[in-house]
Amino acid sequence: MKKSTKYLAGFVTAAALFSAVLAGCGNKSSDEKASTATVGDLKVAYDNKAKAIKDGNLNVAMVQDTPFEGIFASELSNSQTDSYLAEPLTAVGGSIFATDDSFKIVDGGAADIKLDKASKTAVITLHKDLKWSDGKAVTAKDLEFAYELTANPDYGSSRYTDSLANIKGLADFNKGKTKTISGLTYPKGENGNQLKIQFDKMTPGMWQSGSGYYLESAEPYHYLKGIQPKKLAASKELRQAPLSYGPYKVSKVVAGQSVTYVPNEYYYGSKAKLKQITTSVVSTSSAAAALKAKKYDVAYQAPSTAYPNVKKLTDYVQTGQQSLSFSYMAFNLGHFDAKKSENVMDRKTPVQDKNLRQAMGYAMNVDEVNKKFNNGLATRANSTIVPVFEKFNDKDVKGFPLDLKKANSILDKAGYKWQSGKEGDGYRLDKDGKPFKLVYFARSGNSNAEAVAQNYIQQWKKIGVHVALYHDRLQDFNTWAQVMTTGTAQDWDLMGGSWSVSSDPSQMDLYSKGAPYNFGHFTTPELTKLLDNVDGQAALTESNRKEAFDKYQEYMQDQAAVIPTSFSLDWFPVNERVIGWTNSHASDQTRWADIAVSAAKTK
Repeated sequence: MKKSTKYLAGFVTAAALFSAVLAGCGNKSSDEKASTATVGDLKVAYDNKAKAIKDGNLNVAMVQDTPFEGIFASELSNSQTDSYLAEPLTAVGGSIFATDDSFKIVDGGAADIKLDKASKTAVITLHKDLKWSDGKAVTAKDLEFAYELTANPDYGSSRYTDSLANIKGLADFNKGKTKTISGLTYPKGENGNQLKIQFDKMTPGMWQSGSGYYLESAEPYHYLKGIQPKKLAASKELRQAPLSYGPYKVSKVVAGQSVTYVPNEYYYGSKAKLKQITTSVVSTSSAAAALKAKKYDVAYQAPSTAYPNVKKLTDYVQTGQQSLSFSYMAFNLGHFDAKKSENVMDRKTPVQDKNLRQAMGYAMNVDEVNKKFNNGLATRANSTIVPVFEKFNDKDVKGFPLDLKKANSILDKAGYKWQSGKEGDGYRLDKDGKPFKLVYFARSGNSNAEAVAQNYIQQWKKIGVHVALYHDRLQDFNTWAQVMTTGTAQDWDLMGGSWSVSSDPSQMDLYSKGAPYNFGHFTTPELTKLLDNVDGQAALTESNRKEAFDKYQEYMQDQAAVIPTSFSLDWFPVNERVIGWTNSHASDQTRWADIAVSAAKTK
C-alpha cells in the first residue's frame, strides 16, 4: 500500500520480514501476479471467485485503543488512522496518482502528471470526469488550495517541509511575504483541470509517488474557502461531512468511534459495488475475539499479539504486503522553532553525547523482544530505510544488535563512571561526575507495551543508565502525538515511535533541519549535506542515489540520534465473503471501487 505522505503510526501491527517471496511473476498482468503472490505466510491478494451480491455491506475494524481524530484532509492530519479512514473517499494511500508495484507514477489515476527536467516543471492534469460528491468539478484551484492549507501557518499544518519549499514562491508564501504562490499557475484557469508547478530543482524521487516535493491531494476550495483557517481542522466540513472524489462518501460519523460510507454517485470510475461500509474502532485486546465472532470482514492495524489466534480462523484469509512502516527510538536533543520552521539542537541533556546514545542502542534486546512478543513476525531494523526499498537499504549497516559488553565499553571509554565505583553496581555518573536520570516517553497501544517498556528500562540499567517512564506511566497515542508535534517539550529524553513513510525513500521530510516530524531535533551541517545529496541532481542516476543513501545510513548509524528497532509487514485479516481485496500497490486507485461481498453476512 503506497503512501503519498508520511504519517505517525500506532504500534507496528504485524510481521516484519526482510524478503518477500513473489510467486508466478512470468509475463502475467499486475492483477494476476497479485492474486498468487505471497509475502512470508501472507497472501498479497484474496481471490474470491464467488458472485457478488447486490446491496452488500462491509464491516471494517480499525484496531486501536484511542478514539480516532477524524480529520478528513491529509494536509491537516498527522494520523495513519485518518489516512485509512479517508481511503474510500480518495484512494489507498490518498494519492491522486496511479502507480505501478514499484510506486512509479503511471497514467490512469484521478490525475496524471508530466515532469520536464529541462524547464524544471510539472503539469498535473485532472481526469476529465473527476467531481466532488456534491457534483462540482474538481478543479486546478482545488489542487492549489491543498498547498495553501499546507504552507499557510494559520491552518496549523505539520506538512510544510524543506522539500515543498523547492516550489518557487512557496517559502515566501509560508513566511507571509506574498498572498499567492508564484510557482503554481493555471494553464487553463483556476476552474480548468491543469496545475503547473515550477521547481527550483528536479529531484530523483519526483517520478515516484510520495517524494514529498509536491502534493498528491486536492481539497474542495468552493466548500472550505469560507472557513477561518484556525477553525478548519475542527470544522464540520472536515470532521462530519467531508466531500469525496472517490467511490464512496461519508454518510455518518460518530466522533472518534465509527464512520459510515455510502456510494458516491459522482465517482468518475466504475460504480461502487457495496451499499454501505462501516468502519469502527475496536480495542487491541478484543480484536481477535471480534473477528472470531464474525463482527468484521476486514481488520486494519490488527496487533501482532492477535496473529496466532486469528490465523486459526478458517473463515479468514491472512493477507498482507511489505510495509512502509518502521519503529524506532529517538533522543530529544532540542526543539522545533515554529517561527523559523527549523529544528534547533540546543537542549542541555546527557543524550547530546553520541557515545551514550550508541551504548543505549546496543543495550536494547530487540531480537528477544520480537521473538517473545511478536510471535516471530517482527525483525530488528538495521536502518531507517525500510526493506521495501531493497536497492537502497544498506545491508552493511547493521543497526544495533544486542551487545552489552560493547555498550559498557563505550561508556567506560567516554568517561561515564559507576557511582559506586564498582562495575555493574547501581548507576553511572555523567561525564562531569554527577548522577543523571533519563525520561522515557513510551506509548501504550497493546497488551505487551508495558512489559516491553520495562524490559528496555532494565536493559539500560544493566549498563548503568538510569531511565524512568514519562510521568511514571505509558502514554496513549493521542497524548504522544500532541507532545511530539508541538516540538517544544523539554521534559523527556528518549521516546519510542513508529513511522508510516511515503513511497519514496527520501528522508528529507523526516530528518531535515526544517522537518516538523524530526521529533528528536537532530540536525547538523553534515546531515543536511547528506540529505541534499540523496535528493540532488547527481542522484538522478540510481547508482549515485544508492551511494548517497549508503553514506547517509552510515552517518546515522554513527550518530545514533535515531535507533531503528523493527521493520513491519502490513497484515489484513479478510473474511472469505469479501471479493476484490488486494494489497497490490498497482491497485491502490481502484481497490475500494472493486470490493464487494459474496454473502449477506460475515461468514
